Amino acid sequence: MIYVIIFSLIGIILGIIAGILPGIHPNQFFVLVVSFIPFLSQFPTEATLALIINIMVSNILLNYIPAIFFSVPDPETVINILPGHRMVLEGKGMDALFISLAGAFFTLLGCVVTLPVLLWFIPILHEFVYPYLHFLLLALAAWMVIMEKTWRNRLLSLFLYLISGIWGILCLNSTLISSEWALFPTLTGMFGVAGLLMSMKEGIKIPKQIVSENIETGNIPKIVISGLIAGLLIGVLPGAGESQAGVLVSEFTGLGQNEFLGSLAGINMGNAFFALVSLYSFGKVRSGAAAAIDEIIPEFGMSNLVFSVGLILLSAGLSVLVTWIIGKKSLKLLEKINYKLASQIILGFTVIMVMWFTGIIGLFIMAISTCLGLLPVLWGIKRTSNMGFLMVSTTIYFAGLTWMINGVLF
Repeated sequence: MIYVIIFSLIGIILGIIAGILPGIHPNQFFVLVVSFIPFLSQFPTEATLALIINIMVSNILLNYIPAIFFSVPDPETVINILPGHRMVLEGKGMDALFISLAGAFFTLLGCVVTLPVLLWFIPILHEFVYPYLHFLLLALAAWMVIMEKTWRNRLLSLFLYLISGIWGILCLNSTLISSEWALFPTLTGMFGVAGLLMSMKEGIKIPKQIVSENIETGNIPKIVISGLIAGLLIGVLPGAGESQAGVLVSEFTGLGQNEFLGSLAGINMGNAFFALVSLYSFGKVRSGAAAAIDEIIPEFGMSNLVFSVGLILLSAGLSVLVTWIIGKKSLKLLEKINYKLASQIILGFTVIMVMWFTGIIGLFIMAISTCLGLLPVLWGIKRTSNMGFLMVSTTIYFAGLTWMINGVLF
C-alpha cells in the first residue's frame, strides 16, 4: 500500500507539470512509464496503475488554469477558452475555475454511481453503433456545418472541415513523422498557438480577479447528465472530441453559460472514466492512459476496474484542492503580469518543445496548423470546424475506404 501512496503522489506531481506547463502532454509521461516497465516491474502492479491514473486525473483538473487564464489549452479543454476566458475578462476567472472543478468532480461521482448500469449498457451500445459509425460521424459533421448562422459561414465551415481533414490525412499518414507525434504539433498549432497569437494581437489586459462569495454554478444535475451523455457520445464516436460533444449536448439541453462551462469539464472527466470502462468492457484503447494501462495489465479485469475507480476518486479529491489553491495563489501574479509578454514567453516555450520532440518537420506541421487554426477566428465561424483533422480520417477508416488513402499517398 505504501508504494501505491508514493506512486499516487508522484503521479499528481507529474499531472500538475503536464497541466500547467505548455507543450507538456500527459501522453509523454505515459510513454515514459511504458518505457520504464522493466524497472517498474519490481514494484506492485497496483502502484504503476496508481501512477498512471493520478497523472491522468490531476492533469485534467490542473489544465483548467492555463486553459481559462492564459488560453493555452490541452486539446481536450480547447473549447473551455471561449466561456472561461470570457469570464476572466469580466474579473470572474476564479468563478470559472470553481465551476469547472465542480462540473468535473460531480460528473465523476455520477459516473461512479451509474457504473453498474454503464457496464451493462456500453457493450450493447457499442455493438449496435459500431457498424454505422461512419454514418454517425458524417451526420455529426453535417450538423456542425448546419449550425452556422449564415450560408456563407456554412460554406466556409464545410471548406475548413474538408481542408483540415485533408491536412489530417497527410499528417497522420506521413512517413516523416509517426501518427502519434503528429498530433502534438498539429493540435498545439490549431488550438494553442492560434489562440495565443489572437490574444497578443488584441492586446488583452487581465483585469483584477475577484473570488465571489456565492458562485452560480447553475443546475448541477443538468451539468452531470450532460457530461455523462456527451462522454458516452465520445466513447462510441472515435474522432469526435469534447468540443463537438459539448456543443451538441448544449443545443439539446439548453445550458446557460455557467452550466455549459461546467458540463465541458464534466465531459473531460467522463471521457477519461469511460476510457477505462471501454478497456474493461471490450478491450478498446480510447486514451493515452488506457494504452499505458493496457501495456502493464493486458487482461484488465473487474478487480482492476474497481481499484482504478477508487484511485480516480482519491486523485480527483486531492487534485481539486491543489488546483483551487494554485489558482488562488496565481491571482496576484495574474494582476501584475504583462499578458502580451507572458504569451510571447509561452509561445517561445511551445516552439522549443515542438522542436525538441518532433524536429523541423514538427515546426512545419505546427506552422500550417496554426494558419488553419486562425481561419475560423478570421472568418467568424466555430473552431470545431478544425476537428475535421481527426474526423475525416476516422470516417474514412470506419467506412472501409482506407485503400483510397493508401492508393493516393503510396
